[in-house]
This record gives sequence, structure tokens and C-alpha cells, in this order.
Amino acid sequence: MDSLRPDFLSCYGYRKETSPNIDRLAEEGVVFTHAFAQATWTRPSGASMLSSTYPSVHGVNGMHDVLPVHLPTISQHLKRSGFRTIGISSMGNISPHFGFGRGFDVFIELYKEKKVIERRRKVIIKNPQWEPHFGTAENFVPIATSDDVNEFILPLLVQHGNEHIFIFVWSLDTHMPYFHRDMRLAHFCLQDDIRLAEEIDKATSPSEIDLFMRLYEDMIVYNDYHLGFLIEKLKELGLYEETFLIITGDHGEAFGEHGATAHGRVPHDEQIRVPLIMKFPFSQFAGKISSIVQHIDIVPTILDYFNIADGQMLIQGKSVMPTLRGKQVKVNDYAFTEFLHRDFASYVAIRTESHKLMAVRRREITFREWLKERKQLWPSQRFVYKPLYLFDIGNDPFEKENIIGKRKDIARHSHSLLKSIIRNNNRLGRKLRKNRNNFKNLNKEKDVEIDTQVASQLKALGYFE
Repeated sequence: MDSLRPDFLSCYGYRKETSPNIDRLAEEGVVFTHAFAQATWTRPSGASMLSSTYPSVHGVNGMHDVLPVHLPTISQHLKRSGFRTIGISSMGNISPHFGFGRGFDVFIELYKEKKVIERRRKVIIKNPQWEPHFGTAENFVPIATSDDVNEFILPLLVQHGNEHIFIFVWSLDTHMPYFHRDMRLAHFCLQDDIRLAEEIDKATSPSEIDLFMRLYEDMIVYNDYHLGFLIEKLKELGLYEETFLIITGDHGEAFGEHGATAHGRVPHDEQIRVPLIMKFPFSQFAGKISSIVQHIDIVPTILDYFNIADGQMLIQGKSVMPTLRGKQVKVNDYAFTEFLHRDFASYVAIRTESHKLMAVRRREITFREWLKERKQLWPSQRFVYKPLYLFDIGNDPFEKENIIGKRKDIARHSHSLLKSIIRNNNRLGRKLRKNRNNFKNLNKEKDVEIDTQVASQLKALGYFE
């Protein structure tokens, strides 16, 4: 569920009932209360999920980067292991165009499907006030929904329900722009409220941000409703009990906590903390796990649970199974997140249970971009663009005070660990790039030209000005 924050879900303690179906699923499975993404935006995060590698290793960090053909993914590995592999994406960043189709027997790009386009066109005709946001009925951007996901996934479940199936679904309802897909599911704000990605990205006033939060709540309600529909269909087909179902978000979403809205760039917790819920077959494991886990832990967990060797995969994550089986207390001592982009200042962060060290890796950027980067730092820090930030998460969970000068012992230890991780990632990245020599036709792997349909959708989602 794109851009989904855990603290907006009822099962994570949210005060409003936004996610009744996810909540019921959480009761039957394992809820990881401290799960973190490896990136603050979609494409590198998706690459980390499928490959179990950090962004500086897989190299998918910019708008024109492609998932390397020489980097093994879970879809390829499960296909070789006898699974039928299916990908369904509502998001242009997660598409075969950027290398995410490898290893899938079927990969459905919903925003290119004629049925989806026609259905969304009818919505525009019924709501002409939406034309300035999504284009005219003749030329518009189809933003697929979780309802569309279900329409395409259910026939495949009926057809292949007696096989081993791996299905990778990327839904978009909780990603900006915010608008009601179904007026009956408008619980927390007016039905005709709609906000473009560019409006959300530039919001500063408390009233604007409050509206965005209420719209976001309704986006979760909508996505949750259709997830519940899918779960009921799995039960009707007799597939639910034996299904290993994993729910997460690719990153979080900011609502002014550090002077910015939306997502991307500065890896504060509101942007990197994600939900992670695993419903194991026959609810074999259940409960809450407070140990730190990461997106890169999902792949080794799947392989471990099904007792599948990792083969040629480059695994940087850890399986959660030893912790669930009571053989170890922790999964990880820390989570590591990166924002590496050729056009902006870069950030790396290491997050433990008690502290977070965040480093700014400067680049040559325009003054306008520098102002935008600075906006995301806490107001008391904006006028000093420091290279290092240390936050005491236990006493300062909202990361308001930079204590880099007060706790030099922790800062030295964390910085040493951070540098060690970066060195290891650089080494693995160089090794991976050397393997390119074993593959042919790699000229499309970098600086790919974005096709028109994908570019139009990404612009509507806020990726281009």
C-alpha cells in the first residue's frame, strides 16, 4: 500500500477506525511494530523489497534508473522454484519499464489496461470538476484503484488456485493525489475534497495539513475496504488459510512534522517507518514483535519459511523466522535507510531502538533545491545546514532536538557503524556492477527514456513538475 504509515492504522494504535480489515488480519498474524523502509520514495524501496539489497547496492536511486538485470530478485527465484509468478501494479514506478517485470509470468500494469482507462474516463465525465486535476475525458491520467486490483487478481486466483503462486501487488490509493474513489467511503472529510500532488507538496498551513490528513484517512479506508473484499474471496475459494499474506507500505508520508509534506528525501521516521504485517499459513505465528525489521528482511523470511535456498540471490536482509520460533531475541540491531539522488542532496540514516543518526551527503544543487531541502529540517535547525544529526528516540520520538554535540559517545559509535555499512554497500555495489559483464543488451539499464503513459501518471503523482 503505497505511502502507508503505520500510525494511521487502528491496529497500530490510531484513535480512528481506519483499517478494520487490516486489523482483523493483524489479529491472525504477526505485527512488526518497528519496521523501516530502505528509501523514502517508491522505486528504490520497491527494488529493495524484491532484491533484499540496499539502494546503494542495487543502484535504483533516480528517476531514470532501472532495476539491474544482473541483480537476482525474489520473483525470478520463486519462478525457478516452481511458483507461478504474478505482478499487479497501479504505480508507474513499479513497472516492467523500469525492470520490475523480470521473473513474472504475468505482469499487469493497471494504468495501461483498457478496462481501467474506460472506467476512470467515465468517472471524469461524471465529475467534470476533476478535469483540471486529471485531464479531460479524452486525454486523462488513469489512476488505478484497489477495486481494479481485485478485478484482475480474482480471475487469476480462480485459474491458478491449485498451484503454488507468488503474487506481488502494488496499490496506490494511499498515495497522493487524494480524492475519493467511492463516495460511500468518505468517512472523515467531504466527498468533493480533492488535492493534487503539487498542492500537498507545497502545503504549509495547519488547516491545509489537517485536511490532507483527513483525506489520507479516507484513502486508507478505501484501500482497506477492498483488501477486505479480496480476503473474503480468498476464503470463498478455499485459499485463505494456506496463504502467506504480507502487507507493508513502501515508505511513510509527512504531514508537516519537520516542515514538509508528502515524501522523499529526508529520512525522518514519518517517512521511513512502515507497517509490516505477516499472516502466515494457518495462522501458525501470531502476536507483536518489537524488534527492528526492514524491507530487505521480507525476501529471506519468505525463503526461510518455505525452506527454499537463496541460490544466486544477494541477500542483505535477515529472516524473521528465528525470532518467531524463539531461537533469538532480535531480528536486527538497526535499520539503514538511504536517499541517493543525482539531482538533490543525499541522506543516509541508521536507526536503532534508542537513537537515530542521520547524515547529509552534500551535492551540487541549485539554491531553490537547497531551500526545499532545508525546509524539511526542524525549524531550529534550518539556518545551520549541518552534516550530522543525532536524535534520542526514547526521549525525543518526534526527532526535534539534534543532540550530536551532547552525546559524542553515541555519535562516534553510530557514525562508525554508519561508515562501515556504507563501505560494505559500496563494495557489494562494485562487485555487482562487475557482474554486468556476464549479461548482454544492458544498454537500456540506465538513463531509460520514460514512456508517455508512465510519464503522465508519474507527473500526476508528483514526480515531475
